[in-house]
Amino acid sequence: MADAPTPRDAPPTFADDILFQARLRPGQPAVILPDRLVTYAMIGHGILRVEERLRALALPPREVVGVALASPIRQLIFVAALFRLGVASVSAEAAESVIALRLPARVYFQDPGGALTPGLTRTTVDEGWFVGPRLTPQAARGFAGENDLCRIELTSGSTGSPKAVSTSVASFRRRLASQFAAESLGVRGRVLVLPRTAGGLGFRVAARVLATGGTVVSAESAREALQMAAAYRVDAIVASVQQARDLVREQRNAPTPCPSLGALLMTGALPTRALLSEARARLCSQTIVHYGATETGPIASTPADLLMEEEGSTGYPLPGATIEIVDAEGRPTPAGTLGRVRVRTAAMGQAFPSGPEDAHPSLRSGWFYPGDRGRLTPDGMLVLEGRESEVINSGGVKRAPELIEEVVLRHPNVAEAAAFGAPGPDGVEEINLAVATRAPIAAEDLVAWCGARGVAVARVFAVDALPRTSMGKIRRDEVKKSLIG
Repeated sequence: MADAPTPRDAPPTFADDILFQARLRPGQPAVILPDRLVTYAMIGHGILRVEERLRALALPPREVVGVALASPIRQLIFVAALFRLGVASVSAEAAESVIALRLPARVYFQDPGGALTPGLTRTTVDEGWFVGPRLTPQAARGFAGENDLCRIELTSGSTGSPKAVSTSVASFRRRLASQFAAESLGVRGRVLVLPRTAGGLGFRVAARVLATGGTVVSAESAREALQMAAAYRVDAIVASVQQARDLVREQRNAPTPCPSLGALLMTGALPTRALLSEARARLCSQTIVHYGATETGPIASTPADLLMEEEGSTGYPLPGATIEIVDAEGRPTPAGTLGRVRVRTAAMGQAFPSGPEDAHPSLRSGWFYPGDRGRLTPDGMLVLEGRESEVINSGGVKRAPELIEEVVLRHPNVAEAAAFGAPGPDGVEEINLAVATRAPIAAEDLVAWCGARGVAVARVFAVDALPRTSMGKIRRDEVKKSLIG
């Protein structure tokens, strides 16, 4: 039997890259928040302080721990320290969202004030974890090998069934490399990251930026993001499609010049051509559409100017990614044929915990089925029609709800809108809207307004706000269930 790897044999991780950057550029800003600036020296010091506290807890190398810290800085530092100790982690905005999935994690680190759960160890993380005398780095225990489990990410749960996906050390490294390739069209230097670091994409982007010596800028709202981008001369913004829509709306209402902005990367949903056009005009001409998933990492990335010819155009696959369109029996179809999308990448994750395929139906036989319908053009461009479960077939015309919402959100009194299909009195599917308004508007007036723009709405439901995922995606199943049943 081979000898157990020594610490120097442990595969290097993004945490080692950040400590290296802290040695090279200690005074450079690593993270900028609205109320503080953190240098690389401070980030490096925090990683070593947390690592020392964690060593004292003697966590088993194959332990899986939960991290639920509101501060994006503390979240990054804590997970980096766990990487150096070879301990797998799962992040969430609240420990309860991880506990609800019944994952095999017994230890949780959280902000002060959280509830206690019988059978679980909840450790409060306060300022004392990150401060103290300067430490000399110890050899990282690290993960034993490239195939060790290092990170668990939670799906957005937009279909109402959130799941967990695990990644190995090698897969996580490939995800960061793919992230770099996806962002290479302009995401560099000072990057404003709007997706939260408790989520997979936000964490990977922030980790990649810090591992390569850049600066992560964070904001809580679209207005704050624009102010931060202008004040700190941000080079690029990474945002979900919904967050990008919010940025565009803020620029429409009260423009904030951002002359340093070189790229906007939007991801997480199907962007419309109308949104892309306005984003390019009001935010940044170099707008990039990114298609990916928690289960796969980045899949496709393409500048918006190549996507304007046809609605639903999403992008070309990245190196190492394969996109196929299959029929109802799972057989690949010729280019131009509409069908079910399936993908695989070099950075594929695995269902966690592992089990029969029917427990994780989107991951089957080495492929991931994101639930999208689409087709491939002869030159390999992916064109999406929408999610299989969400496309509305109204009078024989199939429409993605995102395209309908883009029209509705043009009404000056509408703040939020969710479109969904439901059978009418004759059993035929009709377009329904759930809207949150910023000023009163009668339902019949909104129906008439939409009709004049080619959208035949049957019913309008008034709501205070729409339920969303951490990426800003609308939880349509939840909306439909609460309003229709």
